[in-house]
Amino acid sequence: MSKNVNRPVLVTGATGAVGCIGRTVTETLLARWLKARALVRREDTRSAALRQLDADVVVGDLTDLTSTHRAIEGVARIYFGMSVSPAYLEATVNKAAVARHHGVEAFVNMSQMTMSQMSFTENQQPSAQLHYLVEQALAWSGLPVVTLRPTVFMEGFFLRFAAANVRKKNT
Repeated sequence: MSKNVNRPVLVTGATGAVGCIGRTVTETLLARWLKARALVRREDTRSAALRQLDADVVVGDLTDLTSTHRAIEGVARIYFGMSVSPAYLEATVNKAAVARHHGVEAFVNMSQMTMSQMSFTENQQPSAQLHYLVEQALAWSGLPVVTLRPTVFMEGFFLRFAAANVRKKNT
């Protein structure tokens, strides 16, 4: 068991909609009486809901080093999940550098399934290229990294698309 069990786990993407994984991770940690710090981009009803669950909510930007330090300071572990965007690689490098500076003991990275088949010479889609580069940067960081490569997130699909259709057609 970690000597840092009383330090919070930082969860990025805790209010995001992609797979709802960050929110689920935060809720799971809190349900198990662990401390969770949720990094959010803005104050809104979603961040307020996390506070209601007793999450330590920090407003910040994954590409801003000042807010990254504020979010990571005092945490033992990080769950890093972010939508693929032009800032994805920059945000990952910021998180990794600051995590190493603060002595984070575990960095959990959400990637994608096909990364085990990628290389520098493979013809990759832009999103796959970013995931590949992120995994490389994390490997080079010297941090203890756990990379998760899920196949697909169905929760967002069912909650956003299927549920409305089921309600509408009652089927």
